[in-house]
Amino acid sequence: MDNYLYKCQYCGKEFRPNRRNKQKFCSNSCRVGAFNLKKEKGLGLPVNEVEKKAPLKVEKMSFAGVGNAAVGTLAVNAITSLFTKEEDKVATKGDMKDLLANLKQRYQPVKNLANRPDGTKPFFDSHTQTIVYLTKSF
Repeated sequence: MDNYLYKCQYCGKEFRPNRRNKQKFCSNSCRVGAFNLKKEKGLGLPVNEVEKKAPLKVEKMSFAGVGNAAVGTLAVNAITSLFTKEEDKVATKGDMKDLLANLKQRYQPVKNLANRPDGTKPFFDSHTQTIVYLTKSF
């Protein structure tokens, strides 16, 4: 513990601190008084408390602003679609339906083979011309 005295930052009185390098005021009343003084002057307050004192500025929505936002969105979408490869684009519902239709044409069920003990069913793969066992029927 320090043997020398500190000076209170509020009243200026010398005091022996209980906690080294942490205590800035000689008492709780000086600490609270310093906080209230800072609060009145607006110094050293957290950002949210300073913003609360400032009057709120209400922005109005205009047709020009809405139009600018719509044009900006369309421009970004157009540029994105131009520079994105076809295979990297997001699949749509139509793409999924086409894929399912192609799967139905590719895999044909084989009726004269029994199912496996794990429940998979035999299908003929028309692309590789082999028998494959799948869990779901198409």
